[in-house]
Amino acid sequence: MLKIGIIGAGRMGNAHAGNLVNLADVKLSTVYDIDPEKSKAFAEKYPGIQILSSAEEVCSSPETDLIVITSPTYCHKEGLLSAMATGKPIFCEKPLCRTRKELEELAPMIRSYKNLFAIGFVRRYSAGAMQLRKMINEGKIGKLICSSVSCLFGGYSRLWGDWFTDYEKSGGVMLDMLAHHCDLQNMIFGKPEKIYAQAFRLPKNDELPKDYVSTTITYSDGCICNMECSWLRGGPSETSMVVYGEKGALKYTDADGVIFYNIGGEATKIDVDEGILGPLQENISGGMYATEIAYIVDCVKNPALKPYAGAEEAIAAMELCLGMMKSAETGEVVKF
Repeated sequence: MLKIGIIGAGRMGNAHAGNLVNLADVKLSTVYDIDPEKSKAFAEKYPGIQILSSAEEVCSSPETDLIVITSPTYCHKEGLLSAMATGKPIFCEKPLCRTRKELEELAPMIRSYKNLFAIGFVRRYSAGAMQLRKMINEGKIGKLICSSVSCLFGGYSRLWGDWFTDYEKSGGVMLDMLAHHCDLQNMIFGKPEKIYAQAFRLPKNDELPKDYVSTTITYSDGCICNMECSWLRGGPSETSMVVYGEKGALKYTDADGVIFYNIGGEATKIDVDEGILGPLQENISGGMYATEIAYIVDCVKNPALKPYAGAEEAIAAMELCLGMMKSAETGEVVKF
C-alpha cells in the first residue's frame, strides 16, 4: 500500500486526491494546509486521512511514502525543502517556485536528488500532446519554422485578496498559466535564445483583477514562438497551439485534439486514441490529470520508470517564465 502525504488542500490537492483514491493499493494518509479549515474539509471528504500541523510533519511522517506538493506557488519552496530532507519520492505541482532566488537555491538540489522528483506539467500526459510530439519527431511537418499559442480565459472571477491575484505570489498568467506551454515549447523546440514580453501584471489600481501577456520567444535554431495568455472577465475561454513546419502544420486544442494541415491548407483530424498512452489508456479514466498521477504512482512502484517531466524540465520552464517576467517588467529583450 502506497501512502500519500499531501501538502496543500486546495483546488489541486483535491484534484489529485480525487484521482488517487481510484488507484489500487494507494491510500491518502496525511494532509497539511496553512488554512486549518481546508485541512478539515479535506479530511471530511477523504475519511481516515490524518491532519498534521506542518509541511515538515507530512514529509517526515512514517505514514507518508509519496509526498504530493499542491500548495500555492510561493509556498512550494517550504514543501520542497521539507520533502528533500527525507529522501522520499516527490511530486510537486507546477511551477517549481516563484522567484529567481528560489530557483537558484532549488535547482542544484532537485538535480542531485537521489529519489523520484516529478513536476506537474500535466499536458505532457495528454494524448493530444503526445500525438503532436510523435508526429513532429516522425517528420510529419518537416523542418520546424514557428508556433503560435493562445491560452485565453474570459471567465476570470477571482477577487483582490486571493493569492492568485497577487503578482508577487502567483506570477500571474506568465508563471501560473503559461508554465505549461513554456514547457511544451521547450519540449518541441529545445533551447530558447531570447524572449520579449508585454504584460499587465495584475495592476493593483484596477477595480477588478485582470492579467494579460503577449510574448515572443526565439529559439536557438531560429524558430519563433508567439504566445498570448489572459485572465479577463469577458470573451472566449480557449487554449490552442499551432506548430508550423515546411511540410504543413499541426494544431492541438483541448476541444478538438490534433489537426494536420497540408501545404494546400486542407485539414485532417488525427485520431489520437491509438495506444499513444500505452497501458494507462486501458486502465485509467479521468483525463490527463488522472493519467499523470497514475503514472507518478507507477514510477514510485517501479523505479525503472521515469516521469515525463522531472528536474530538468522544471528548471527549463522556470528559466523561460522568469525571462518572460523580467522582459515584461523591464521592457527589454532578455537573452538566455
